[in-house]
Amino acid sequence: MANSISKYLSLGLGLIFVIGAALSLCAMFQAGCAGDLKSGTLGDPRRTLELEGVSLFPLLLSAISGGAAIGLTSQSVNRVAHGVAFSILTLICLWLAGMQFETWGVQSCF
Repeated sequence: MANSISKYLSLGLGLIFVIGAALSLCAMFQAGCAGDLKSGTLGDPRRTLELEGVSLFPLLLSAISGGAAIGLTSQSVNRVAHGVAFSILTLICLWLAGMQFETWGVQSCF
């Protein structure tokens, strides 16, 4: 019984991970369409900063839920370490991907 609950919980957390990452990257693309922070000459820099702030919550939610899903599904004694490592790696990758999505937003909208 507890094993099936853990399976569904990790599946739900994995779904939150994917949705949070998608929402974060979508907000970063919209931030790029709103303006360019690097030069400050294109668009509205204030709106860009607002959208970047909006993308922070889904990014953190995605990293935490992904780490929790990995921690629940891992059979190792070091499952907490696996979850934390996955969360940190996810934060770094989504942050870098967010910068790329923002650049693509600037290039496609201006």
